[in-house]
Amino acid sequence: MRKERRNEFDLIRAVSALYVTLYHFDYSFFEFGMKGDFFDIMFNANGTSGSPFVALFFMLSGGALLYNWEDRLTTVRGKGGVLDFYKKRWLSIFPIFYVAWFIMYMVNVISFGWLFNWGGPYSKLWFTFFGIDGYFMYRGLNYYTVGEWFLGAIVMLYLLYPLLQWCLKKIPKITTVILVLLFAFNVVRRGIPFLAPYNQWVMISDNIHMFTCILPFWTGMLFIKAGRKIINRVSFIVSLAAAIVLNFVPIPFIGVMMDTYLLSVCYYFILSYISVSIDSIRDRREPKVYDAVIGFFSKYSFAFFLVHHVIIQKIMSNLAGHEFNFIGSILLFFPILGVISIAAVILKKVTDMILAFLTLLFGRIRKQDA
Repeated sequence: MRKERRNEFDLIRAVSALYVTLYHFDYSFFEFGMKGDFFDIMFNANGTSGSPFVALFFMLSGGALLYNWEDRLTTVRGKGGVLDFYKKRWLSIFPIFYVAWFIMYMVNVISFGWLFNWGGPYSKLWFTFFGIDGYFMYRGLNYYTVGEWFLGAIVMLYLLYPLLQWCLKKIPKITTVILVLLFAFNVVRRGIPFLAPYNQWVMISDNIHMFTCILPFWTGMLFIKAGRKIINRVSFIVSLAAAIVLNFVPIPFIGVMMDTYLLSVCYYFILSYISVSIDSIRDRREPKVYDAVIGFFSKYSFAFFLVHHVIIQKIMSNLAGHEFNFIGSILLFFPILGVISIAAVILKKVTDMILAFLTLLFGRIRKQDA
């Protein structure tokens, strides 16, 4: 039986993509030494403003997977099995990632004067092959060209998902306790002296460590399991109030990672309630403009994640040292967003054409071999 469409998924996906894009646009003003009183949203009162939207994207990913796969994954092979899940996840990520990567790889080759091994030994291409090159950049230069570190995190979370779904069915409370403890360990580990050898070995930033990323992913699964009854006026008001406090009131004991996680939960309920409220008026008025805008940014959100940072850096590097006022810096965002949108659409359509061609080609080959 086909499940009801959850329009809040589209809104959360679209807002996450747009805010992460805006955050990296704002960061480029500092990165390229811009002057003046420009637009600045880098930090809230207790942490960074962009990280909660990355955590929100993890939360959405876990929730959406459970919503679509909860009644499946009962076998390894066959339709709806574990291997079928991995195949569909691979098709949703890697073809478009490989196309975007290859384009930027060739751009870098030309930029560096046809130095094809600019990323070091070709063995490092394995990082790119598995989509984790951005995630492991902290270990040294590799062939990372597009996307962000969280692509690698998403790949690893997808690999873990069948196990997590089993845990949700069989041992949900135990799993929740374990994941909360792992998150808490990652929050405090650098302040514990006897963990110094571990901290020197595990050099990865706390915010991108899998102990940090897996909790919002699991939380999204728990929210979907709880059902839509948790999306109501009370949860909206409480989340809105908490989000205002976390954004504007310094709280000494919160810390960056707790701020990130708590705000992602708040944003989940706020955006879900807004979407459900809009759905409630559909019988009286069809929100065509809203659906078109949110639908566009949701549909191309992954392409946005792949190309936005590269495009922002290419454009903003040419403006290095320029002076901007507040209004001018905001207005600059919209043409850059337009360029990113066009690039995202082209990237997705080119990838779809390549996949269609390969499907047709291999279909003919199979017929000839039959």
